[in-house]
Formats: sequence, structure tokens, C-alpha cells
Amino acid sequence: MRIPAFIRLTIRNVRVNTDPGTMLFMLGLPALYLVVLGIMFQGIIPSIDINSSSISYTKFLAPGIVGMQAFTAGNIGGGMLWSDRRWGMFEQLLVGPFRRSEYLLGIMVVSIIFSLGGSAIMIALAISISGSFAFTAVSAGYLILILVAGTIFFSCLFLIISIVVRTMQAYNTITIFLFFTLDFASTAFYPLTSKTPLALRAVSDINPLSYVANVVRDAMVYGVSAQTGYQTLIVLLLMFVFFGISLYLYRNVQTGL
Repeated sequence: MRIPAFIRLTIRNVRVNTDPGTMLFMLGLPALYLVVLGIMFQGIIPSIDINSSSISYTKFLAPGIVGMQAFTAGNIGGGMLWSDRRWGMFEQLLVGPFRRSEYLLGIMVVSIIFSLGGSAIMIALAISISGSFAFTAVSAGYLILILVAGTIFFSCLFLIISIVVRTMQAYNTITIFLFFTLDFASTAFYPLTSKTPLALRAVSDINPLSYVANVVRDAMVYGVSAQTGYQTLIVLLLMFVFFGISLYLYRNVQTGL
């Protein structure tokens, strides 16, 4: 039985992205955030009070780190397309027995694999640090849905960047700027309160990573509510819009830079 082309591309993508550098970026850095910030800030911030409940800072931070996995895994797609185009691999794959659609599907699938796998590892690490989380069938479903939708959205975002920019310096500059801006101007690390400056609140309110982190936090800590469904719907809409844009640009992308 012949293995479908997109699965063979997914296997190739997994092999390419399991080098020490990628693993350190995907798992090492988030784990460092969780362990160092969780332990160090716990002494400064004894508890976080949201939704009439009080939780430790570590338990607040852990879902934010889990939600960040969708963002970091989404970078794989854009990075792979950029590298394959630069080194001629994209052209070689299309000359071979692979279609553009299969290449794109292989990128999306490997991003989702890394996102869900990394999230499972971060959840296990969070449980070892802060204790168990209250999962139900519904909250687990929301958790998986938001991670998959968030990963596809961010994959499409980085695909668009990799198609539009022309130099490696520009691509690296844009991606680094996005990582620092979206990570730290989101609710992944801290809640929005009445003391939050208006400018930072505005950035956080339009930051897609905030919606992902909020839904993950509801699924793991606070429980699913109408607000959870509303924020999930926003991420799903963004996913479809950016998928359409990236697909349109991808159909016309040249094999070389």
C-alpha cells in the first residue's frame, strides 16, 4: 500500500524539524518560561484573582505557555517554505511526485503535530509544578480545537510573510518582532486589569494569541463559558480568513526567491 504523498511530506517535515535548535526553540524556551517565571514570580505574585476565584501565578501562567505552542508551531510552516524556496527544495519537490496542495497539507499537519505534542509536554510539566487541572470532555474539546485553529492561523500568517518578503534578513526581523510583540503583549503571562495601561490593553485586545491563551486558560482552569465560545469563534474566523489569503498567494508563489 502506497503512503499518501502528504503523509510522506509530513514525515520529511518532522525529520527536518527535530534538530536540537528547533527542539530548543519549540520546547526548551517555553519550558524555561514556565519553570523560571512560574517559580520566581510565584514569590512576588502569590495569587491571581479572576472570575471571582483565586489561583496561583504558576497555574495562571501554565495555560498561557500551552497556548504559545500554537504560535511557535505555526512558525514551522513559514520557515519551511522560505528555506525550501531558498535552497531549491521546493522546486525539486514539485518536479517530483508532489502537488502544491500536498506540500501545503504536509506543512499544516506537521505544525499541528508539533503544537499538540508540545502542548501535552507543557501540560505535563505544569502539573508537576503546580498540581492537576480540572479537565472535562467539553473543556478538552475546546482545548484541542483552539490549539488546532490557532496553529493553522499562525501557520498561514507565517506562510504569507514567507511569500511576501524577499530577503532572509527581512523574514527573520519580522518573525522576531512578531514573537516578542505577540508573546509579551498578550494575556499569556499576565491578566488585564484596571491598572493595565490603555495602550497595552488595546494591543492585547486585538492580539490573536490573547484569545488562544484565554480559551486554553478557561479549558484548563476556569471552566468553559459563553465567553470561551465567543473567543474561539473569533480565532476560527481569523483562521479561515488568513487561510484564504495564504492559499491565494501560495497558488502563485514562485519556486525560487
